Amino acid sequence: MGLFKTVLPPMAPNLLQSLRIAVLAAVIGSTGVAMAQSGPTESTRPTPAQMQRIFPEQKRLAISDQQARIAILQSGERCLSAAASSEALRSCMKQQREASQRQRQQHRAAMKALLERNGIAMPQWGKGERKGKWGEGRPSTPGTI
Repeated sequence: MGLFKTVLPPMAPNLLQSLRIAVLAAVIGSTGVAMAQSGPTESTRPTPAQMQRIFPEQKRLAISDQQARIAILQSGERCLSAAASSEALRSCMKQQREASQRQRQQHRAAMKALLERNGIAMPQWGKGERKGKWGEGRPSTPGTI
Protein backbone atom coordinates (compact mmCIF):
# COMPACT_ATOMS: atom_id res chain seq x y z
CA MET A 1 0.00 0.00 0.00
CA GLY A 2 2.88 2.35 0.79
CA LEU A 3 4.32 1.86 -2.69
CA PHE A 4 1.23 3.35 -4.33
CA LYS A 5 1.25 6.34 -2.03
CA THR A 6 4.83 7.13 -2.93
CA VAL A 7 4.47 6.56 -6.68
CA LEU A 8 1.02 8.01 -7.31
CA PRO A 9 -0.05 11.43 -6.07
CA PRO A 10 -3.32 11.59 -4.15
CA MET A 11 -6.35 11.97 -6.44
CA ALA A 12 -8.62 14.93 -6.14
CA PRO A 13 -12.14 13.91 -5.00
CA ASN A 14 -13.78 15.31 -8.17
CA LEU A 15 -11.30 13.39 -10.39
CA LEU A 16 -12.07 10.18 -8.52
CA GLN A 17 -15.80 10.86 -8.93
CA SER A 18 -15.30 11.48 -12.70
CA LEU A 19 -13.41 8.21 -12.98
CA ARG A 20 -16.22 6.34 -11.21
CA ILE A 21 -18.79 7.88 -13.57
CA ALA A 22 -16.71 6.96 -16.64
CA VAL A 23 -16.34 3.35 -15.49
CA LEU A 24 -20.07 3.12 -14.74
CA ALA A 25 -20.93 4.57 -18.16
CA ALA A 26 -18.62 2.07 -19.86
CA VAL A 27 -20.22 -0.84 -18.00
CA ILE A 28 -23.74 0.34 -18.80
CA GLY A 29 -22.84 0.98 -22.44
CA SER A 30 -21.26 -2.44 -22.91
CA THR A 31 -24.26 -4.13 -21.31
CA GLY A 32 -26.54 -2.45 -23.86
CA VAL A 33 -24.33 -3.61 -26.72
CA ALA A 34 -24.30 -7.15 -25.36
CA MET A 35 -28.07 -7.14 -25.05
CA ALA A 36 -28.44 -5.82 -28.60
CA GLN A 37 -26.16 -8.59 -29.91
CA SER A 38 -27.86 -11.41 -28.04
CA GLY A 39 -30.10 -12.24 -31.03
CA PRO A 40 -33.80 -12.30 -31.64
CA THR A 41 -36.13 -12.40 -28.69
CA GLU A 42 -38.89 -14.95 -28.38
CA SER A 43 -41.38 -12.45 -29.85
CA THR A 44 -39.31 -11.97 -33.05
CA ARG A 45 -38.90 -15.66 -33.77
CA PRO A 46 -41.16 -17.02 -36.50
CA THR A 47 -44.16 -18.97 -35.33
CA PRO A 48 -44.63 -22.59 -36.43
CA ALA A 49 -47.46 -21.40 -38.70
CA GLN A 50 -45.18 -18.83 -40.34
CA MET A 51 -42.45 -21.44 -40.83
CA GLN A 52 -44.95 -23.83 -42.40
CA ARG A 53 -46.22 -21.07 -44.71
CA ILE A 54 -42.75 -20.17 -46.01
CA PHE A 55 -41.45 -23.76 -46.24
CA PRO A 56 -42.27 -24.41 -49.96
CA GLU A 57 -40.57 -21.18 -51.06
CA GLN A 58 -37.70 -21.72 -48.65
CA LYS A 59 -37.16 -25.21 -50.06
CA ARG A 60 -37.29 -23.90 -53.65
CA LEU A 61 -34.69 -21.23 -52.81
CA ALA A 62 -32.45 -23.80 -51.10
CA ILE A 63 -32.55 -26.13 -54.12
CA SER A 64 -31.90 -23.23 -56.49
CA ASP A 65 -28.97 -22.08 -54.35
CA GLN A 66 -27.53 -25.61 -54.28
CA GLN A 67 -27.79 -25.91 -58.07
CA ALA A 68 -26.09 -22.53 -58.54
CA ARG A 69 -23.25 -23.51 -56.19
CA ILE A 70 -22.77 -26.80 -58.08
CA ALA A 71 -22.63 -24.89 -61.38
CA ILE A 72 -20.01 -22.52 -59.92
CA LEU A 73 -17.90 -25.48 -58.74
CA GLN A 74 -18.17 -27.23 -62.11
CA SER A 75 -17.22 -24.06 -63.94
CA GLY A 76 -14.28 -23.61 -61.58
CA GLU A 77 -13.16 -27.18 -62.17
CA ARG A 78 -13.22 -26.69 -65.96
CA CYS A 79 -11.23 -23.47 -65.60
CA LEU A 80 -8.65 -25.11 -63.31
CA SER A 81 -8.28 -28.08 -65.65
CA ALA A 82 -7.63 -25.76 -68.58
CA ALA A 83 -5.18 -23.52 -66.68
CA ALA A 84 -1.71 -23.53 -68.22
CA SER A 85 0.09 -21.28 -65.72
CA SER A 86 0.11 -20.18 -62.10
CA GLU A 87 -1.47 -16.88 -63.12
CA ALA A 88 -4.30 -18.70 -64.90
CA LEU A 89 -4.79 -20.92 -61.85
CA ARG A 90 -5.02 -17.88 -59.57
CA SER A 91 -7.44 -16.24 -61.98
CA CYS A 92 -9.70 -19.31 -61.92
CA MET A 93 -9.71 -19.41 -58.13
CA LYS A 94 -10.46 -15.67 -57.96
CA GLN A 95 -13.35 -16.00 -60.42
CA GLN A 96 -14.79 -18.93 -58.47
CA ARG A 97 -14.48 -17.08 -55.15
CA GLU A 98 -16.18 -13.98 -56.59
CA ALA A 99 -18.98 -16.06 -58.14
CA SER A 100 -19.53 -17.84 -54.81
CA GLN A 101 -19.71 -14.51 -52.97
CA ARG A 102 -22.24 -13.15 -55.49
CA GLN A 103 -24.32 -16.32 -55.11
CA ARG A 104 -24.33 -16.03 -51.31
CA GLN A 105 -25.44 -12.39 -51.56
CA GLN A 106 -28.21 -13.27 -54.02
CA HIS A 107 -29.44 -16.15 -51.84
CA ARG A 108 -29.38 -13.97 -48.73
CA ALA A 109 -31.34 -11.23 -50.54
CA ALA A 110 -33.92 -13.76 -51.75
CA MET A 111 -34.31 -15.19 -48.22
CA LYS A 112 -34.62 -11.68 -46.79
CA ALA A 113 -37.35 -10.82 -49.30
CA LEU A 114 -39.19 -14.05 -48.49
CA LEU A 115 -39.07 -13.39 -44.76
CA GLU A 116 -40.12 -9.74 -45.16
CA ARG A 117 -43.09 -10.71 -47.37
CA ASN A 118 -44.25 -12.97 -44.58
CA GLY A 119 -43.67 -10.55 -41.71
CA ILE A 120 -40.69 -12.41 -40.26
CA ALA A 121 -37.65 -10.52 -38.98
CA MET A 122 -34.36 -11.52 -40.57
CA PRO A 123 -32.17 -13.29 -37.99
CA GLN A 124 -29.09 -11.28 -36.98
CA TRP A 125 -25.90 -13.24 -36.53
CA GLY A 126 -22.32 -12.25 -36.11
CA LYS A 127 -19.47 -14.24 -37.56
CA GLY A 128 -19.31 -17.74 -36.22
CA GLU A 129 -22.69 -17.56 -34.48
CA ARG A 130 -24.73 -19.60 -36.94
CA LYS A 131 -24.85 -22.72 -34.81
CA GLY A 132 -27.91 -24.04 -33.05
CA LYS A 133 -31.56 -23.31 -33.61
CA TRP A 134 -33.05 -20.08 -34.92
CA GLY A 135 -31.32 -17.15 -33.20
CA GLU A 136 -29.69 -19.17 -30.44
CA GLY A 137 -26.14 -18.22 -31.38
CA ARG A 138 -23.07 -19.99 -30.17
CA PRO A 139 -23.37 -22.26 -27.11
CA SER A 140 -21.23 -21.12 -24.22
CA THR A 141 -18.29 -23.23 -23.15
CA PRO A 142 -17.56 -23.97 -19.50
CA GLY A 143 -15.00 -21.69 -17.93
CA THR A 144 -15.59 -18.71 -20.23
CA ILE A 145 -17.28 -15.47 -19.38
